[in-house]
Amino acid sequence: MRKIPVSLLRPGMVLYRPVFGPDGQLWLNAGIELKSNYISSLWRAGISFVFISDPFLSDVLVSEVVSQETRRQAVKTVKKTLQSAKLPKRNSLLLDKHFSAIVEKLVHEVLANKDVVTNLADIRDVDDYTFFHSVNVCVLSLLNAADLALSQSRLEELGAGALLHDLGKIWISEFTLKKKGSLTPEEYSEVKKHPSFGFEILTSQANFSPNSAKVVAQHHERCDGSGYPHNLERDDIHSYARLVMIVDVYDALTADRPYRLGMKPHMAIEIITDCAEAYDRSLLASFLKHIAPYPVGTALRLSNGYLGIVVKNRKEMPLRPVVRIFKTGDGFLYQEPFDLDLLDKSNLLISDVLSDAESEQELPIMTKYRKGVIK
Repeated sequence: MRKIPVSLLRPGMVLYRPVFGPDGQLWLNAGIELKSNYISSLWRAGISFVFISDPFLSDVLVSEVVSQETRRQAVKTVKKTLQSAKLPKRNSLLLDKHFSAIVEKLVHEVLANKDVVTNLADIRDVDDYTFFHSVNVCVLSLLNAADLALSQSRLEELGAGALLHDLGKIWISEFTLKKKGSLTPEEYSEVKKHPSFGFEILTSQANFSPNSAKVVAQHHERCDGSGYPHNLERDDIHSYARLVMIVDVYDALTADRPYRLGMKPHMAIEIITDCAEAYDRSLLASFLKHIAPYPVGTALRLSNGYLGIVVKNRKEMPLRPVVRIFKTGDGFLYQEPFDLDLLDKSNLLISDVLSDAESEQELPIMTKYRKGVIK
């Protein structure tokens, strides 16, 4: 399995994971051989990347925190809920049995997979960023909270708040949210109101927990007082919000947006850890255990010059993955790639993460001939 930008897809590549439309409809199924018109359609739809089968990684298994079907159901539920809140009557938000059911299902699946290290991003349509982002933030928040010995009901409170943390953006102009250039001071001031807008909407809902609503109101606050809208500090911020704020930043940094490409996970983690004083340190430490800086499928260069692809991560040691070595530093391809466990090789470091273009050039997908050692 390899994660490949749509811009680097070529006819003949085979899908590893299916591609779904914004309303959950199946567009392309796993196992389909890509044709030129399929690739063009993915590009027009705003899909940034897909997952492609690679015969040299066919044995690599990627564990998921929640199933693709549950993710699709959650995206559809968030979309329906936010659309209902756009109706003229401001207390029309639809928090029905379907919303409660999907939160409960997300909690159940996360608890069943709480030792999984998150490796893969979703295939998202950039125009539906808010919905996919909301589900990702919910799943990652629950995954981190699973280590905190919270009750089922408290996890569901957290999940509900995380799933609707950006609810207030429905009252922000679409032009501002999708603007490609820098925001003006006035536009940024408008964006900073969305936590308060979301909180106002939810306080009109009799069946929505006040603790969940605090996630919506406070997810842009920061422990050092540098956040918004009220410059709250540490214990003045609800513990749920202190967790969601970390996940929210991470997912936002790694997602493709209309105005920029998403960062590699290790770069996003560096940015967050460089600003550690803004976050709850114990929650940040828990978060870092669950996030793979080098997800399965990432192409790396090691300090000895070897080139390879990450094939396994561990919860407690995410900085020391297992890497499948394909190439030496002087350009020789191995006839039989081999796995190198960096946990057993303390003298080896990760010196570089290859860009998508570099990965395609240095480690071409589905190389047809590996007879002997090839230069």
